[in-house]
Amino acid sequence: MTIRPLAVVVGFVARSPIAGMAMYNFHYVAGLKELGYDVHYIERVNAADECYDPVFNAFADDVSYGMRFLRHSMDSMEFIATPWTLIDRAGRCHGSTRDEMCTALDRAEFVLTLADPTWFEDLERCPRRAFLDGDPLFTQVRMLVPDSPTAIALANYPTLFTYWTRQNSPDTTVPAAGRAWISTTPVVATALWEAAAPRPNVPVTTIMNWSGFNDVTFGGRTYGKKDVEFERMIDLPSLTSHTFAIGVGGDTAPRERLRAHGWMLENPLIATGTISAYREFIANSYADFGIAKHAYVASRSGWFSDRSLCYLASGRPVLHQDTGFTDWLPTGEGVVAFSTVEEAAAGLRCLDDDYPRHVKAARGIAETHFEARKVIGQMLDDAGLR
Repeated sequence: MTIRPLAVVVGFVARSPIAGMAMYNFHYVAGLKELGYDVHYIERVNAADECYDPVFNAFADDVSYGMRFLRHSMDSMEFIATPWTLIDRAGRCHGSTRDEMCTALDRAEFVLTLADPTWFEDLERCPRRAFLDGDPLFTQVRMLVPDSPTAIALANYPTLFTYWTRQNSPDTTVPAAGRAWISTTPVVATALWEAAAPRPNVPVTTIMNWSGFNDVTFGGRTYGKKDVEFERMIDLPSLTSHTFAIGVGGDTAPRERLRAHGWMLENPLIATGTISAYREFIANSYADFGIAKHAYVASRSGWFSDRSLCYLASGRPVLHQDTGFTDWLPTGEGVVAFSTVEEAAAGLRCLDDDYPRHVKAARGIAETHFEARKVIGQMLDDAGLR
């Protein structure tokens, strides 16, 4: 019997047990399985109060809710079901035992750690380790602080991937932080999404965190989060006949002011509470309104949203703020880029002119440019990992 190669994926599903974050991880698991790999998923609680519990809308050390979410997700989606190990704050292993995890690490072709810089000594058992940076500029600026958790963790990864797709462009301001980076894009496993027929009279939607963690300063300039860019677009509902329904997380979100400007607010914890609810939220959308973090825009990073890929795979067009990704991704059908609120309104009119064409193009873009097995295969080839 042929033994399939094994890949270890280190992620953050149980610590962030909401559907959008979970699907980010699961798309990589699914893509690797489609490439012919067995996968062992590992997650470790790295710091105090790192586990989010949507029931209490609070962070704590308790992994109970996240572990149930992870187990249920693995059990309910055969396509991504795989052995997993969750290491809690006290070092206890759940799911698989530590011996089983170490056996997987000993056998693994490589370790791929997703987005959150994670390091613990057992990972040394596999010498071929790669980290995927999903937060360009923020990751690199943190690495410039030698004793920061990010710098310490990433010193243990010989290979660094990044969504900083424009690193060779003269106008990008993301620092390399003294390391070599391999540019890549987010991925989507389209087999996990049904391109359902468009539904009538549905709103333009999105789910976002208003501000999240602290801004960063680099080169005398402050780089912020999505709140900075959304403020520039707050009048969009008054410039179009479309309705807008957005799920906004974060205690600082100015919800009453958003409502006053015509934005209908959805509870993001309901829309992302389960994988099925998340799929339904996207299916009940006319398009995705993709606001980027100010840092991605201002640094001309070329970043593109992994959440937007879920819309594309579902046959929903994406109106996406330009971060420079128009250098490498064809736009105008399925994906429409904008930089100003006026351009966003014009982009919606572009979708209205031939919506069925944009719907068809959306799924095609997901399959052509972001299909997990294709993008991950190129990543592994570029890094010499297969």
